[in-house]
Amino acid sequence: MNAPGDVRHLIAAARRILHREGLDSQIGGHVSVRVPGEDAFWVTPYQYFDETLPEHVSKVGFDLGIREAGTITSSPGINFHAAVYEARPEINSIIHTHSRNISTLTTTAEPFGMYYTYAGLFLDDVAFFEDDGVHTPDEEGPLIVKALGSKRALLMSHHGAVNVADTLEHCTVEALLLELCAGYQLAAMAVGGKPLPDPIAATYRDAYLRHGFREQMWDANLRRLPPF
Repeated sequence: MNAPGDVRHLIAAARRILHREGLDSQIGGHVSVRVPGEDAFWVTPYQYFDETLPEHVSKVGFDLGIREAGTITSSPGINFHAAVYEARPEINSIIHTHSRNISTLTTTAEPFGMYYTYAGLFLDDVAFFEDDGVHTPDEEGPLIVKALGSKRALLMSHHGAVNVADTLEHCTVEALLLELCAGYQLAAMAVGGKPLPDPIAATYRDAYLRHGFREQMWDANLRRLPPF
């Protein structure tokens, strides 16, 4: 059994948090963490998010070679993780989900908007990937890197989202907040709601960052998990 502070245990915890908050992606979706000092990352396999155990997580090189195999085979759709880590050295965690609100929003061609105060955390930081069909894993990586650019979130047309962050904790909380805000946006658009002006959204962003909102959200969600 891995200790609670082990990165594989934290990845399993992140998956459980995401599942509980409605971001499960059936057996698709991935959570990964860069391995410090190595051209490699820890990543999850094909499975429902709430069944992930530390021993299921594999270490995969940027060349996609398995460095340490988990007990369940890694998903074949993880190539873009390597591509993003190579292109963005400041990124240490990547989460890909197919959650309901985000996936629905991506069908509307509407950009992610400031319809709720938490959305301020993503002000000018969400890109859109107009997917034009199925791509091979080798093709997908460069396409996602290009579409994401320097931003922290990518909405994928008729698909889902990719979140990137400096830590697993930040990435997990930002993924669940992006889904929450997408739900508010869909509901607001349905009744003619208007978004916050960007300057007001920026004041909310600065306040949330100043008061450690993401860190407190991670701690609170971690406390709520039953032992595994």
